[in-house]
Amino acid sequence: MEDLLKLTKRIISDNNFMTLATVTPEGNPHSTPVYYCFDDKYNFFWYSKKDTIHSQNIRNNPNVFATIFGGGNSDEGKGVYLVGIASELSKEELPHALETYAKRSSKTEESRRQHTIIDDFLNESPIRVYKLVPKKVYVSNEPTVWRGKWLDSKSEVSL
Repeated sequence: MEDLLKLTKRIISDNNFMTLATVTPEGNPHSTPVYYCFDDKYNFFWYSKKDTIHSQNIRNNPNVFATIFGGGNSDEGKGVYLVGIASELSKEELPHALETYAKRSSKTEESRRQHTIIDDFLNESPIRVYKLVPKKVYVSNEPTVWRGKWLDSKSEVSL
């Protein structure tokens, strides 16, 4: 069986979107896909409009759950599951997050420059940068078969 930490890091590195689950003030679940990047400490960053449901939910309740599934690659159907705390970034936190984001998503110098304009994420701007700090991380185990039915399970890993 493949090393689970290696599998976890590969799934995170080889994919671009995670499904972010938040909780509304009424206690209802809400999920949405977000394009993410991550730093060497496995803090995850994305930007979203500040008036979206998930952004509002994070302001009210920072507890989140995210899934990253392998798709269109050798990890098709395998997943990483993140239990953590999300927050809107302060002005002081933006440079690191934006450089991390630009490094992953920018193909040109012009794109990198546009992704790192701090003022685009402050004051009256409609968008903000968010961070998810994982508290627990799980990864898919190899499925087992019981009476012809696939059964999945997860193992906790430390990044």
